[in-house]
Amino acid sequence: MTRVRLLEDHEIEDKELLATIQQMQELTGDTTAMRVYAHRPDIMKSFMPFYVQLQTNGLLSRKLIELVRLGIAQINQCSACLSARYDDSIAEGLTEEMVDAVWDADGSDLFTEREKTAIVFGQKMARDHYSVTDDDFERLYRSFSEKEVVELLMDVAMFIGIGRMFAVVDAMNVVCSVPVATQSRTSEPVGASSG
Repeated sequence: MTRVRLLEDHEIEDKELLATIQQMQELTGDTTAMRVYAHRPDIMKSFMPFYVQLQTNGLLSRKLIELVRLGIAQINQCSACLSARYDDSIAEGLTEEMVDAVWDADGSDLFTEREKTAIVFGQKMARDHYSVTDDDFERLYRSFSEKEVVELLMDVAMFIGIGRMFAVVDAMNVVCSVPVATQSRTSEPVGASSG
């Protein structure tokens, strides 16, 4: 059971929000996050357009962002996040071999320098944000523009924060019980795999 009760459809007074939650159920098979957020529909309505814009209309490739997300999920130890795969990143070349190698991205030849830089930066920020140095930013700027660095920072912050929020409210147990091992940002769930 989560520490913040997941609102049921009949408890959600805002019909637009309810429609969004039902659409998310159809797209991903899971609405745990949205049912927690539904306690504050005003905040959720402001947050969701930002999150969707960041995740679907960014400068960075979906594969790169997925690799960063999975690297952070390992640090957050979120089973649900680790088992999810987004089909747009798979279409861009994400493989399970890459997922297995994310933990030691710098030591792997499966990633481009750009991917290694982003993964390692995300993991470092997730482990100890005070350990991030000017040298880390110099490495970022060898592979990314300033606009891309800002986007990467926003993605990393979102993945760290949301993953830890759900760990704290114990929502991961609910998500993990849902048989959705792969999820799409833009389409129906695809076949199951483990992370």
